[in-house]
Amino acid sequence: MGNRLGAAILVVGFAASGCGSSPSAVELTNQADGTDHGLAMDQEVDLTLGTVGPGQYGEPTISSAAVRFEGMTLPAAQNPGGPTQLYKFRAVAVGAAVIIIPHDTKPAPFTLTLRCCAE
Repeated sequence: MGNRLGAAILVVGFAASGCGSSPSAVELTNQADGTDHGLAMDQEVDLTLGTVGPGQYGEPTISSAAVRFEGMTLPAAQNPGGPTQLYKFRAVAVGAAVIIIPHDTKPAPFTLTLRCCAE
């Protein structure tokens, strides 16, 4: 009986970890390529993408209205080896969105899945 309770708590813990109500921004980098992240309603994602060598990332496409693109800036601190770009997204509706950001010299785009849970 104790093992069942422990397993149930563990499952609930995993389910809640991706959909918490934390208002703080999720900070991601190039290492998040191909990953999946859970967000609370209205939670922001700050995605910093850096390029080594020529080229830069372009305009993102988003597969659904669950996530809104809020803009891209070039942070003041730049690496002389290539540009660093900061993309901002916000979870605005329940659902999942696949974000694809092309790079003008890399064959494969950066991809990320964001899932927004109801509060």
